[in-house]
Amino acid sequence: MTPQMTTRQEAREKSVALLHELITDVGFLAAKEDVENYERIWSRDGVVAGIASLLIGDEKLIATFKKTLDLLGAHQDETGRIPSNVTPRKGHVSYGTTVGRVDATIWYVIGIMAFAKLTNDTSFFEERKQSVDSALFYLRCLELNGRGLLYIPQGGDWADEYINHGYILFDEVLYYYALSAYAQHTDDQKTITQKNKLRKLIAINYFPDEKHCDNPLVYDKALYRYAVTQRSTPLPASYFTNHSIRFNTDTFAIALLLSCDILEQQQRDDIREYVRANIKHNSFPIFPAFHPVITPKDIEWAHLNLNFLYEFRNKPNQYHNGGLWPLVHGFFISSFSKKDGLGALDDFANVLARDKYIFPEYYHGTTFKAMGTTQLGFSAASYLIAYESIVNGKDIYSIISGV
Repeated sequence: MTPQMTTRQEAREKSVALLHELITDVGFLAAKEDVENYERIWSRDGVVAGIASLLIGDEKLIATFKKTLDLLGAHQDETGRIPSNVTPRKGHVSYGTTVGRVDATIWYVIGIMAFAKLTNDTSFFEERKQSVDSALFYLRCLELNGRGLLYIPQGGDWADEYINHGYILFDEVLYYYALSAYAQHTDDQKTITQKNKLRKLIAINYFPDEKHCDNPLVYDKALYRYAVTQRSTPLPASYFTNHSIRFNTDTFAIALLLSCDILEQQQRDDIREYVRANIKHNSFPIFPAFHPVITPKDIEWAHLNLNFLYEFRNKPNQYHNGGLWPLVHGFFISSFSKKDGLGALDDFANVLARDKYIFPEYYHGTTFKAMGTTQLGFSAASYLIAYESIVNGKDIYSIISGV
């Protein structure tokens, strides 16, 4: 680091450098390490890396993002579904293993719309509109009861070994981003109507309030009345089913909520301050993916410890079960104002510098040791997204959707 360069700036340079190391002739690799399944081109990882590339305006990275989207689109199936990942070297395509990864298709739509919006490439979207329409049709089919919310199987999004299932807030908000971007770009009235309805569905069903008990947009009136008695903080429900609702903290979902227009500003401020005051460790700045930690004493433990593919990773304070994720953290602090965000960004940079910029998957929830795969593109990209939002005022939702 030169004497004139701050850790904040150094972290930015190291993040950009890692994304460059993940470039291939068909798209972004997920990680520099050639381990497990990270030599694949992933929808989720690739779009997060691509959004960061667009925000920083790096032409070589942007070109790689375009290749990522085209590779994913080339393997879209007849239903409109986008693969979770593709392994070009082996010709392997995966739409999920234990269950399908629904968020892969949502991220793809967001990626196409973000690329079209931020590059002003008019032909890019027109050439891919049929693919996007097909992806949105597939997602519409996952509104299984036709009422507006996606139904997600357990393991059907990025938290692939966690307990979330049913109507998961994270996926509904991500879906809202996709619909907002498409509606703004095409001025399609059907999509505008769908987006506006989804906005109301989220604001009502995940924030139970006595005044909405008889609202026709309430999915399950009996469950909703019960939920009104259980909600005790400003936080939304993380998911609900036809028989249960959970009010744990899903930080990624909240991060997306805070950056868009679903909630009123005061409500967003209250949620942000509650998370900052009650969820983060006092001695370590990175926010957990989910809180509180599930332990063997909790009723959810039996639900959690049978959900894995290769080995059980969700021990207390590890992986999604209280692990502290740079991916989630960057998105969360990107919702901060510049006044509040610069200190949080510097804290983030200092953590990355502490381990010499290995960009780990997550940190242990109590020891703060870097864990999981290192040299991960989405950990670096999330820092860049936070940097561009806080330092340069590039609000993700507004830039992607044009709202």
